[in-house]
Amino acid sequence: MKFDKETVIAIAICAVILFGWDPFCRYMGWIQTPPVPVAAPVATPTPAAVPPAAAAKAPIQTVTTAAVPAVEPVLAARPLPPVELQNSDMSLRITPLEGAVGAITMKRYLNAQRTEPVVLDQTLGQTSGALSLFEPGTQWVVTGILSTRLTTDSYELERRIRTASGTTFDLLQKWQIDASGYETRITLEVKNRSGVPISLNNLVFNGGDLAPWALLSGDKVRVASHRMDYMTAAGKFFDLKAGWDDEDFFQTPAPTVSWAGIGNKYFTVLLTAAEPYTLYQARTYRLRGQEKDEIITVGARLAPCLVEAGASKQFSFRYYSGPKVIAQLDAFDSTTGRVMHLAWGPLDYLARLLLWILVKLHGLCGSYGVSIIILTLLVRLLFYPVTAKANASMKKMQTVQPKIQELREKYKDNPQLLNTKMMELYRTEKVNPFGGCLPILLQIPVFFALYATLDGAVELRQVPFLWSRDLAAADTVARIPLFLFGWSLPINPLVIAMTILMVIQQRMTPMSMDPVQKKMMMAMPIVMLIFLYDLPSGLTLYWTVSNIFSIIQLRLQQRSGNVQSAAPAKGAR
Repeated sequence: MKFDKETVIAIAICAVILFGWDPFCRYMGWIQTPPVPVAAPVATPTPAAVPPAAAAKAPIQTVTTAAVPAVEPVLAARPLPPVELQNSDMSLRITPLEGAVGAITMKRYLNAQRTEPVVLDQTLGQTSGALSLFEPGTQWVVTGILSTRLTTDSYELERRIRTASGTTFDLLQKWQIDASGYETRITLEVKNRSGVPISLNNLVFNGGDLAPWALLSGDKVRVASHRMDYMTAAGKFFDLKAGWDDEDFFQTPAPTVSWAGIGNKYFTVLLTAAEPYTLYQARTYRLRGQEKDEIITVGARLAPCLVEAGASKQFSFRYYSGPKVIAQLDAFDSTTGRVMHLAWGPLDYLARLLLWILVKLHGLCGSYGVSIIILTLLVRLLFYPVTAKANASMKKMQTVQPKIQELREKYKDNPQLLNTKMMELYRTEKVNPFGGCLPILLQIPVFFALYATLDGAVELRQVPFLWSRDLAAADTVARIPLFLFGWSLPINPLVIAMTILMVIQQRMTPMSMDPVQKKMMMAMPIVMLIFLYDLPSGLTLYWTVSNIFSIIQLRLQQRSGNVQSAAPAKGAR
């Protein structure tokens, strides 16, 4: 294939975009470099102390908005070190002073550097930790820690609390987990040991926060997806994206919900109770140097209640803190699967179906890479008749192309008559000019749904296949230093193979278009190579296998005579 001057210039511009886009974005501040975790001193280790994997990270300056007043308990007794409640999938770091969960460690998921587990830090944007009871705008004084009890699956903590108004009560908290999984059951019991009734009118149970995925893991995230979701007691689902205006985010009056939660690309935290509760929404900010990260906080505002002397009041909640895995979410609640957000609108249902098939295939073959290949072949076989019809239609268009060209030359000064004559030619030759396009359009929703499935499935993250170390990242095998501002060119074999196969497929496909359009189509693989060079290897694997299937299908149709090669028809200009 020969390139004219314009084509060479276009390729050069694309190359400049390829190598300069990332540095330019970093210079403009559009891409932030994830902070490197730095170990910080922790309390003196005890049998119940948190392990090194869940150690505190670099100091973070926290600023809260007016919507989240600082509520920090004051200790009037000897403090206790943090304790760890863990199972095979996660560990909860509980601070007895606050009666809260400071961090949740995901044992089966590592950060981008694969150096330590991912930690869902629940104290990023507020002083009151997750899974704790507090009173907004009121400082609680912890006058004593009455009892603690740690077992293999639960932790009990009882504290004596005095409010700013002078009200004193005992708060018994219990966190309980199973041997595996990501669910925590929480029980709160307010005990009135005084001789007079006490009124509790402004209590909030804090469901905590969840930072955007790139901040937690260091992963390169193509599209931010930090948001809040909740289901009202009436069964209406809401999806609120972080960064919206306050009037869009904060609902007035606060809705009554059956569950609420916060999610990023791969993980989510969800809070539900036996009875619907009033949603407590908040937005806070974390400062790290000159950067400001918005953190969403979710909680439950408890109904006012009167606790008689010598009586107690109990509240119970269920909390999910883990990956967006359909089976796990369905086991937690039948409706919480809405937080997946794989695709937009109706495509989300199709993407969930494809993800379900992918997981089932993995259960059969034991490899997500092989599962992607099988899923790709199943999709292509499903659309085999449609693609074959499109290729046959393109063949017919190619056979009548000389006649169309003659009409264009004959009626070039009369566009209206030209259109009339061309429509007559299509009817005579029984050719549909859109026959090659319409079948392809039917495949577009499936393609986008499959793209969303492979890009958003946490099951593919850090899963190796062939030479790729991570199906959710580019399959870089080496880097070529360019000695220019410290740049290096990554070598991604799958996307290169995908591009080569696209070129081969184009040369085999019949094209009934003018030379200018043909040049644009021939340059398309190069443009896609530039803009999709860092595509996750799971997606490029799908695309590569799909291109191989298309080439084989075209070859079989050419051998059967249903489709001719892409060589110009005799007489074509």
